[in-house]
Amino acid sequence: MTDVDLTDPGGYRHWVAETVRFSDTDMVGHVNNVAFAAYVETGRVAYGMALASEAFDAGTRLNVVLRRLELDFVAEAHYPARLRVGSRLLRLGRTSYTIGTGVFADDRCLATSVGVLVVVGPDGPMPIGGRAREVMTAALP
Repeated sequence: MTDVDLTDPGGYRHWVAETVRFSDTDMVGHVNNVAFAAYVETGRVAYGMALASEAFDAGTRLNVVLRRLELDFVAEAHYPARLRVGSRLLRLGRTSYTIGTGVFADDRCLATSVGVLVVVGPDGPMPIGGRAREVMTAALP
């Protein structure tokens, strides 16, 4: 879905830290796939909030829904571990945008994700315009 190499940590502009919890592991001691989805969510939401803080006045309510999520598992992770989750904007549509996310232990990629998000209002999808479009366009590769 993307021509960007999401396994390359050098391609990310926004980072958050995560910690592998014991409860994130399965019976074999590997980090469970559901935990990876949570790590990706942490990165995606933090990046979305950072973009929104640049594009909107404080207190502006923005409703965004996740329409599609792709998650690719690249390598195993185990407890305990400190992770870095990188996120970047991949695409900007009329009412939606796509965020790419990578989960890393040091510079070793563990998983990548592509999420499509839609801005919605009371009547359904809403166009992304004004300052939001400017900020997001500037964040594109």
